Amino acid sequence: MARIGWHAKVYIGGVLCDLVQDLTYEESVTEVESRNRSSRYVKFLKGLRTKPIDFDMTTDATDPGYLALEAAYRSDSDDDWVEVEFTDRVKTKTPYKGFKANFIVTKFAQSEPLDDEAKTSVSLRLAAGAPEPVVTSSP
Repeated sequence: MARIGWHAKVYIGGVLCDLVQDLTYEESVTEVESRNRSSRYVKFLKGLRTKPIDFDMTTDATDPGYLALEAAYRSDSDDDWVEVEFTDRVKTKTPYKGFKANFIVTKFAQSEPLDDEAKTSVSLRLAAGAPEPVVTSSP
């Protein structure tokens, strides 16, 4: 059975954030060139994994999730990351699968359309120095 995207839920700092829309989660591996004199070809090895997350959210300056993302973005400290967990459904329903890690906020762009609600585009990248990401699942 295909997974339907609208079941996905995002938790920021352990609190469900209903403002998130159109989440894009990518999992990729960087490539490392491998060369030697005996071959005329450049070959590649698998490098490090990346897990960038990009999404749009409704701008709400009273929402704790929005405020946590904004504070992490505006901070000048390298260890100001935000804990983000996203699951394929609300964690109280079973079974669910998810991914939990600490991220830095690399983009926090606000749009102010004239006749529509304000939106904020957010980009998250895994935080250096944070604990390793955890894949979560319920029985």
